[in-house]
Amino acid sequence: MDGDGDPENVGQPEEASPEEQPEEVSAEEERLEDQEEEEEAAAAYLDELPEPLLLRVLAALPAAELVQACRLVCLRWKELVDGAPLWLLKCQQEGLVPEGGAEEECDHWQRFYFLSKRRRNLLRNPCGEEDLEGWCDVEHGGDGWRVEELPGDSGVEFTHDESVKKYFASSFEWCRKAQIIDLQAEGYWEELLDTTQPAIVVKDWYSGRSDAGCLYELTVKLLSEHEDVLAEFSSGQVAVPQDSDGGGWMEISHTFTDYGPGVRFVRFEHGGQDSVYWKGWFGARVTNSSVWVEP
Repeated sequence: MDGDGDPENVGQPEEASPEEQPEEVSAEEERLEDQEEEEEAAAAYLDELPEPLLLRVLAALPAAELVQACRLVCLRWKELVDGAPLWLLKCQQEGLVPEGGAEEECDHWQRFYFLSKRRRNLLRNPCGEEDLEGWCDVEHGGDGWRVEELPGDSGVEFTHDESVKKYFASSFEWCRKAQIIDLQAEGYWEELLDTTQPAIVVKDWYSGRSDAGCLYELTVKLLSEHEDVLAEFSSGQVAVPQDSDGGGWMEISHTFTDYGPGVRFVRFEHGGQDSVYWKGWFGARVTNSSVWVEP
């Protein structure tokens, strides 16, 4: 009868045969196969390179890519990335040399490279160019802190660094301020801090006036994750008499070494006041403060 038939076959589209599948799929597969073959050929070519040439190829790559990707390629690359010659070459190419220039005395070139690339003053706004930005736990004794231009009244220029143009002046009661440095946030990882324990160098410059004596104090603490004190340096109260060195600038520094595992923060605090109790800003002056993690 017309119209009768199997309902399952009515209006059903025919399935395309494998030969009739869209050409884009096979083209994409072919492209991926070609790319894989090219990568394998490139890897085989690099693997056949003499070690000095392969080291030069690897040295041209970013350091993070070397340790995160290249050392996972094969055993040979891992040994090269973990070895000293590659990092010595990178240091030479980028002009990084140990203090004193004695290359043969540096045992850990990878560590030296990463620490050198991160080396900088970790304190923010050390000379008052941004007023008190970056400083915390600010204690404004007397008339409080004030930022002044060098050389200031009854003072002298800061001849140790021509880029320093300003300083912080304290008043007739104790003025203090601090910064807390998160070492991990600054790029220093746990294993480095706990095992290598690189030297942490703190420096500060202070000065009095030629017309008034003053007091100065520096306290630096190395803190754990929970802010327990693991190491501490304190200058105690340093008296700067009137006319001391014509009001010249004096440096104070301390180097933390072998401080043990667990250090995660550095707390830097300094302060001053005058010793004549005059209204205004006759107390100790501070500038060019710094905290460095040394290679």
